[in-house]
Amino acid sequence: MDTTSAPLSWRLGSPTALFTLLLGGFMLYLSVGGLLNPVEAARGFGLPLTGTEAIPWMSVKAGRDFGIALALFGLVAARQRKAAGIFVVASIAMPVTDALTVMGQGVSFAYAFAVHGSAVIYGVCLGWALLRPGETRARADLPGTKGAYPPVTRQVAGST
Repeated sequence: MDTTSAPLSWRLGSPTALFTLLLGGFMLYLSVGGLLNPVEAARGFGLPLTGTEAIPWMSVKAGRDFGIALALFGLVAARQRKAAGIFVVASIAMPVTDALTVMGQGVSFAYAFAVHGSAVIYGVCLGWALLRPGETRARADLPGTKGAYPPVTRQVAGST
């Protein structure tokens, strides 16, 4: 059994890592907001809840958002770019469901699209960026890769 590990190729400062961390931070913000001010969070979400009936629903949403934030932070910390991409793409089902739910409660399509549709668009764009084939650090000729990968050699026609 080979116990050597490959170098971590997803840099924490890469745009995809930063946009994934940004999403995790936003989900953490929504989670805390849902717990501290459930009525305002329900209003922002698009649910017509104005009193204590907002508390259990926003608690459920806050728990969901907190779990998403932890998963995103963990995937970035473990440098699991492809797994993060799969998670983000799979998570697109949540804002789609959220949009349909709030429209069923009488919220306009425009509001549902602005709030939840924008999350779908962000998820599609980030998921695509995370899942697209990336260049290795050596091929991108980035600092800190000397000796980490075998050099790329090209053969010129007519040379031996």
